[in-house]
Amino acid sequence: MTGVKSEYKTIIFKKDISGFAEIILNQPDRHNALSPLMIEELNITFDSLIKDNNIRFVIISAKGKSFCAGGDLDWMKEQINSDRKTRIKEAYKLANILNKMYNFPKPLVAKVEGNAFGGGIGIMSVCDIVISTENVKMALTETRLGLIPATISPYVISKIGANNSIDLFTSARVFNPEEAKSFGLIKSFVDKTKIDEEIKKEVNVFYLNAPNAVSASKKLVRDLSPKIDEAIINFSVEALADVWENPEAIEGINAFFEKRNPNWIMEK
Repeated sequence: MTGVKSEYKTIIFKKDISGFAEIILNQPDRHNALSPLMIEELNITFDSLIKDNNIRFVIISAKGKSFCAGGDLDWMKEQINSDRKTRIKEAYKLANILNKMYNFPKPLVAKVEGNAFGGGIGIMSVCDIVISTENVKMALTETRLGLIPATISPYVISKIGANNSIDLFTSARVFNPEEAKSFGLIKSFVDKTKIDEEIKKEVNVFYLNAPNAVSASKKLVRDLSPKIDEAIINFSVEALADVWENPEAIEGINAFFEKRNPNWIMEK
């Protein structure tokens, strides 16, 4: 691998002369949570990749025990005391990078070797191919905090369907790779010692196919699928802002940081 970019603080960006790039989420001590800085660095990286005609495909991976734990805790704390305008502005940051990744013209492959929650599931949902190890845990736990998985929801629903989404959104339950494969969230799962081999098998076909035809084929599917357009993104952002104004969200977030049960949990 050549062309390692070291100026980033939250990700590692590598480009290879053979025509692929890898973006590695690199804040393992924070479980690779999606902070505003990480989102900004992902934006910069994808803007550069969109313009790079030499790239055949991109791999997204992560360092540490977590692939991505969702929203950054410091960001969540700030939202408690923010006004609606600020919350909407902040929500658009994640919404916009997810849309940029979803519409990225080259194949996007997720290599998931750690747990994924919330926004981590969102990243997996915008990827074209997801390969995981067999021991990872996944969940959409927003409702346990009095929130909803708003900005990621268009992509999750598109990926796994309405019925599966209702199940996972409302239950907040943990699910495993076998279930994730049945939902269509991941393509396959393997032992951690074999994931590089599995990824290589998936991406080698992109060296055999005409790159412009690959991009056009991906665009064809996007164009013929239900649109995730500006109106949908605006709706999801407004929905998140609405929920943040609900007393449940304030109670849920405060309970999380105070390490106690929120007041809606009834004693048995």
